[in-house]
Amino acid sequence: MIRQTVPSNNGGKEGKWVGGIIISILLLATVLLPYHQNKTKTLPLDTHQIAITELSSEELAMVAELRLAHEEIRNLHQDSRDIDHQNHWPNMAELSELWLAPFIEDKSWERKGRHQWQHLNGALYQGIRSEDQGASSVVLNSNSSDPDIWLALSQDTTPLVINDNAVFEPQQLIDSGWTQIVFNHDSNNQALAH
Repeated sequence: MIRQTVPSNNGGKEGKWVGGIIISILLLATVLLPYHQNKTKTLPLDTHQIAITELSSEELAMVAELRLAHEEIRNLHQDSRDIDHQNHWPNMAELSELWLAPFIEDKSWERKGRHQWQHLNGALYQGIRSEDQGASSVVLNSNSSDPDIWLALSQDTTPLVINDNAVFEPQQLIDSGWTQIVFNHDSNNQALAH
C-alpha cells in the first residue's frame, strides 16, 4: 500500500497572490494620484472684486436670496417679453406681491439690515441697508443669465443713481466704491466686469 500525503487546499497560495495584486494596485495608485489632479490656476482678483468665500455669513445669506431672486426676475422678464413683446423688468411692487425674498419686509428683512429696495433701471435693483448691523448694501444686476451682485463693503461707497434713460456701465459701480462678488475664482471661469 502506497501512502501519499496530500496537503489541504486552504487557499493560502491564491490569497497571497490576490493580496499582492491589491497591494500593487494601491501602491501604483498612490504613486500616480498626484499626477492625476486637475490643477486650477487662481487669478488675482481686481481691486473692486471679492471672492464669495471671503464674505461674512450675513452677506452669504443675502447673496443666496439674491441668486434665487435673480432667477425669478429673469423668468418674469421673459414671461413679459413672450406675452406683451415688451422689455419689462418687474418693479418693487411686483416683487413684493410675489413674496420674493429679500424684497419683502419680514423677520428675515429685519435681521439682514432693513434694506430699502428700489428698482433703478432695467434689470438693476439696489438695496440700501438702514441698520448698522446685517448685510451690506447691495446692487443686483440681472441683465445676464448669471447674477451680477455688488456689495457696499467700504465706508466710501455711495448709492448708485441712474436715470431712467441712462445706460448702465459696471464702471459706475467701481467709481462709486462698490465691490463685485466673484463666484468662481479660477482662470477657467472668472466673472470679471471691466
